[in-house]
Amino acid sequence: MHSLSTVSTHKIVKLAVVGDGGVGKSTLISRLATGEFIDKNMTIGFDVESWTISTNGDSEAIKVACFDFGGQKQFRFFQGSLILGAKAALIVFDCNSYMSLMKIREWMDLLVGVPDDKKLLVGTKVDMGSGIPYEDIQEIAEEFGIDYILLSSKTGENFPQLIEQLKTLVCES
Repeated sequence: MHSLSTVSTHKIVKLAVVGDGGVGKSTLISRLATGEFIDKNMTIGFDVESWTISTNGDSEAIKVACFDFGGQKQFRFFQGSLILGAKAALIVFDCNSYMSLMKIREWMDLLVGVPDDKKLLVGTKVDMGSGIPYEDIQEIAEEFGIDYILLSSKTGENFPQLIEQLKTLVCES
């Protein structure tokens, strides 16, 4: 997943990562970028992290510029303009916070410029159990016509599947 000197980068893809504050967006992004669990503080405003995804048997690569948006309402006034140009999006919720799942609708409103087939619903903190019935998660995903994945940034559970889904989202942009 990390850049290799023999890999040539042909394009940069902007990925928006949105969701309520405290759901684990920054920790998720850190795990994607480094392959390790790094417990992060909440993002104030927004942050940008990048990494390279190898494609076509490691002969080509795409650089992912990941925009991590703080989940607090006071930042929403500028987030829409920063999301412009995003080719894909991860909409993140905490598997133990029903409220964070219900607020997915608000986040989807900010992502109108991102095609639905380039959005992925991501449930975090699955290592702590899930206080949300899977039927409710599936219902939200179906409402918006998007796929979903449940994972743990801490243990790495389902990260290989996330990386494969992410390749599909960004490589076909």
